[in-house]
Amino acid sequence: MRLARMTGEQALSAVVKPGGKLVSLEVAEAIVRFIAGGSELRNAEVEPSLLSLICRELNNARIAKGRAEISVDLLAGSHDTILADFYERTLADQPEALRRYIEDELLTDSGFRESIAEERVRKAFAAAGARPDALATLVDRRLLRIEERLDVRRVELTHDVLCSVVRASRDLRHEREARDEAERKLDEQRARQRATRKALVRARQIAAVCAVLAVGALASAAFGFLNMKRAQEAELKAQQTRAMAESARGEAEKLIVYLLDDFYLELEPVGRLDIVAALSKRALDYYDALPKELRTTETDRNRALALVRYGSALRIQSKLDESQKALSDAVDVLGKLRAQGDQSEATAIGLGLGLWAEARVAGSKGRRPEERELIQQAVAVLKPLASAPTPSVPLRRAYGTALTYLGFTQLNNNQEEAAVKTLEEAREAYRSIDDLKLDDLPSAVAYAEASGWEVNALQSLGRFDQLRQVGEDAARVAGQVLEKRPGNMMALRARGLISDSLAGAEGFDLHLRKALALAEQGARDWGAIVKLDPSNQIAWNNLAAARQGTAFWSWGLGLIRESQEQWRAGLAIEPDVRPSAMIGYTLGTTAGYRAMLEADLGNRQAAEAALADNRRLIEIAVRDLPRDSFGRGFIPEQTGYYGFPGSGLGYGGYALPLAAGEYETLRNLARASARRIEQLKAADAQRELDKN
Repeated sequence: MRLARMTGEQALSAVVKPGGKLVSLEVAEAIVRFIAGGSELRNAEVEPSLLSLICRELNNARIAKGRAEISVDLLAGSHDTILADFYERTLADQPEALRRYIEDELLTDSGFRESIAEERVRKAFAAAGARPDALATLVDRRLLRIEERLDVRRVELTHDVLCSVVRASRDLRHEREARDEAERKLDEQRARQRATRKALVRARQIAAVCAVLAVGALASAAFGFLNMKRAQEAELKAQQTRAMAESARGEAEKLIVYLLDDFYLELEPVGRLDIVAALSKRALDYYDALPKELRTTETDRNRALALVRYGSALRIQSKLDESQKALSDAVDVLGKLRAQGDQSEATAIGLGLGLWAEARVAGSKGRRPEERELIQQAVAVLKPLASAPTPSVPLRRAYGTALTYLGFTQLNNNQEEAAVKTLEEAREAYRSIDDLKLDDLPSAVAYAEASGWEVNALQSLGRFDQLRQVGEDAARVAGQVLEKRPGNMMALRARGLISDSLAGAEGFDLHLRKALALAEQGARDWGAIVKLDPSNQIAWNNLAAARQGTAFWSWGLGLIRESQEQWRAGLAIEPDVRPSAMIGYTLGTTAGYRAMLEADLGNRQAAEAALADNRRLIEIAVRDLPRDSFGRGFIPEQTGYYGFPGSGLGYGGYALPLAAGEYETLRNLARASARRIEQLKAADAQRELDKN
């Protein structure tokens, strides 16, 4: 419903009665006259929304200045600001073209309200790109009003008091547009001047050549040999000029690659890889627009290096198909260059990082065999150069990156001894850059991340003393980085990984409260990352995994309500993430454990809902896997009925029958699962181990 306009007396009463001692009669009258556009009270018409807005903002100003009442000088110093803020807030979510229409059409040149037929206004709003309900929205917000005059509905500003604010906004815009137009004309004039100078230079060159030709024509055959020598010299100079131009273009392309690499290192910690993706896309557009005759081997290499950074940034944003396309193109080009004899460091680093990024995409899609093969290729490309006496910093950083992910995949495939060796080599590669003096923050952060995965491997091997030594050292490095750069997302990521791993070690040592505290620290770090970069799908996944840890340790301590809250909080991230195999697997596991807890507590309805989530998320986890793949059959069994090793009975699909004492149903489910697992075809020893 819409509030009707008040008379002056009604408005005065609305100010004085609620205000009490906060506003005197004199000030109240001044407020009403201001909102009525200076009219006397008996003739005043007041919009309730403007009256409410002015009164609220004046009271806030009174409180901020510590005054006991609203005074005339407070009104005089605040009313223009209040109306300006009201105008800006009202149009904040509307297109700029709509604002331009209001300022140019609903206000006369001299600054008075203009009334326009509603039909014309709606057409203008639609042309401005506004939503169909934009006019109704602005009427509801009391910026505009609709009145019927002579059987025609007309639109105008709500009140004359808004005219000055609208006019001020229009004047500022006109000044800005005039300034921009002046700058544009100045740029055009400069361009014409440059073109004129270029034409003059060319004319002089042509004149000089003509003079030479004239002299040559007048000369006899005696000068023929001399003219031939001059032609040869001119051709040589032209070739030299072209070579210089090609060299300059090549150096510029190298600079683009260097800047993309540098921006990646600087922007990844603050979650702005979208900028790197945008810059990489512009660079790729430049390369794609080059004529074929200008494309060289070096150009192809630089384009492929830009594709690597573009694909890596897209993977972080979980745009996996787009990332895969870009990375496949890059790896194909760089691989062919290497096969043709290109042994440069830049090509090797680009190929290694391209294979590394492809491996991570394969991992995100749940394609584990492909993931292992790709990361092994990446390490094989970089290792010969990294083993040289003095490898460069970019090479050591790339080698450490590839080794870290190789260690991660070895850890995921139960190759803990190999993972410890690989991750220790990665840590040494990062340490060799500046000995962890924090002059090179990316290497310090990467050192901490590699340490976090090594802690996981050491935990599986039961080496808890070495685990704590590595974890505490890495946590110290990550903490030092965060002291220098509190918002460094990569340091937060490393500390989150370490906290999660140390929590597991303490938990298995039955130090459950310490494990819970570490798990909560890890969850806080992952939560901080997703606040800084909501598009980081990997951080969302790790936040859900960290909440699994807090739920487990709370459960072990008998904090059942807290454990319930953490399982629910883990599932609550689903609206914030894109569906992927990685997310489906993590959240599917969370849903399975939630079903287990809710069924054990007798909450059948909640357990059934969690089980439905478990089934739905498993479908997401396997939908991109080939029909005949091992994972397509293994993941539904492991995630649907068993959870992590050591979970005990009652996980996932077994939760409700076990809680209800339906043991025959439970046996039938288990036998059916065992038959399905027996039918799985394991392609290698690792898959056979997983199956058993």
